[in-house]
Amino acid sequence: MIKNYLATKTDLETIEEGLKAVWSPELNFIFNKKEFIASTVVVSYDSKYIYLWMPVRNKLGKYFLRKIPHSLSIPSKYHYAWYAGLWEKIEESLPSSIRKASRFVIPRIGGGLLTLFIGLQKSYRVKINPYTTRESYLATVIHEFGHIYWSQHKLWWYSNKEENLSYLQLASQLFLKKTTMTSQMPVNLPSSANLGELYAFCAEYSASHILWSDHQKILDGYIQNRLKSLTMLEKKKDLNQEDSVIEPNKSPHDFASVIGKIILTRYPKLWPKILTGRPSLIG
Repeated sequence: MIKNYLATKTDLETIEEGLKAVWSPELNFIFNKKEFIASTVVVSYDSKYIYLWMPVRNKLGKYFLRKIPHSLSIPSKYHYAWYAGLWEKIEESLPSSIRKASRFVIPRIGGGLLTLFIGLQKSYRVKINPYTTRESYLATVIHEFGHIYWSQHKLWWYSNKEENLSYLQLASQLFLKKTTMTSQMPVNLPSSANLGELYAFCAEYSASHILWSDHQKILDGYIQNRLKSLTMLEKKKDLNQEDSVIEPNKSPHDFASVIGKIILTRYPKLWPKILTGRPSLIG
């Protein structure tokens, strides 16, 4: 199926529909800072071509499609899923202007075409697989843009050099007893990188609630079934010696679906602001 497959018009148009959804007014609350996703390139591929959607300069939400011939044997895992990032062999086949740019200057997302994605998903024996429909495919595109959007906030490390230097200067003065903490200067703390998966899940789920209700219903059924298994496992665990079933570093998707549903229910429109906020101390 993969070896000789060539993209159909429907395959390509479905990706373009997903891109339109990202930029739709209904999802503005998820992608409020448009500049954070504006330079993202989107990639898919078949047996002969890499399909590259590149943003049109100075036209937010507009893309032009470029076809790049290839002779790669692309593993099936890159056809049945989408990723915030690209397989290295695909990356090497892209124009140098993209290859040489950091993932913050030109973010990349990519994955399989609709037909291969659905066909491969259906071939795996997963009870209530939520990713076997066109709606689920579109929601997957939103999910990966969610990853990009959260990552562009650069919350999981000290990424602001000017701010870092101010901390260093202040700490030096405090050690030398040349100043006191009287200025109410905010001290920002890094966020867990796992919040990126949480944001991506919430983006997919919120978009599905608004645009693709059938996918949401199937996703609900899948997660409910998954929660039964997770609950049984958690009851048997000794958390002094074992990781929880929702430990973000070990089970990021389970963590995201459990905590995400709680956050979405409590803060249906405010969750993007909450998850992109910086934990802060006032000193």
